[in-house]
Amino acid sequence: MINLMFCGNNKVFDGMIISLLSIAKHTNEALNVFILTMDLRDINKEYLPVTQDQIDILEKIVKSKNEESKVTLIDTTELIKNEIINSANIKTHYTPYIFIRLFSDKVKELPNKILYLDCDIVCYRDIKEIFENDMEGYEIGVATDYIGRKVINKKYINSGVVLMNLEEIRKNGSFEKARKIAKTRIMAMPDQTALYRACKEKLYLPDKCNEQKSRKEDTIIRHFSMTIKLLPFFRLVNIKPWHIDRVHNEYKIFDYEDILEEYLKIKEESKKETVKI
Repeated sequence: MINLMFCGNNKVFDGMIISLLSIAKHTNEALNVFILTMDLRDINKEYLPVTQDQIDILEKIVKSKNEESKVTLIDTTELIKNEIINSANIKTHYTPYIFIRLFSDKVKELPNKILYLDCDIVCYRDIKEIFENDMEGYEIGVATDYIGRKVINKKYINSGVVLMNLEEIRKNGSFEKARKIAKTRIMAMPDQTALYRACKEKLYLPDKCNEQKSRKEDTIIRHFSMTIKLLPFFRLVNIKPWHIDRVHNEYKIFDYEDILEEYLKIKEESKKETVKI
């Protein structure tokens, strides 16, 4: 069984659908998926948690490929909320949900080896190839960040795909250190930089495990992370897999159309169910 983890709120549910559709397409192995969420509506009315009804939709996706697959919802609100509110990085262009992954060592339901994925990924090959990396003696398995390795450090990591060895992480207290860094130091990319600084035992994965620029022949995961465009003027571009028109018109990407077709069907069916209720 392949253990996977996504973190976020209601707004990235579309990404979870697309991610799991693409993973299930290429992976025959049973998927043991954990969705970690928080209810932060008292901070921002738009910070709605993922619901059990949405989990049921995700579980239907993974079970359609392998009946042994399952999706588990974990509400981490009480575990995390107070620490996040006091973070030096609470007011950035990222939401507080980026910090959930830093608390993975404190979530007792999670298995020792788990692959964390951002919700803006599309899988093109069997994800088992990433999960089966030997993590003995390593805390995290990560690829370098496409921009960060050019402007920060050649070993600077991207935290959108993280293979975690929670046993080693707990032993070394590395995520506890990462939380302290994120809580006290203002950073442009707080969760990512905190992991980079706190985790000393890193297994560096090849770009194909977290391709942030453009899909190659051997790409396993294409990560639609925020990027920089220099022409015709300098700007940040943040196009996600569910921004279909922009993916087509600006990125000229048409290589997961079957996934988008299924995604749109699921969205339409869920709307009909909501109307019935």
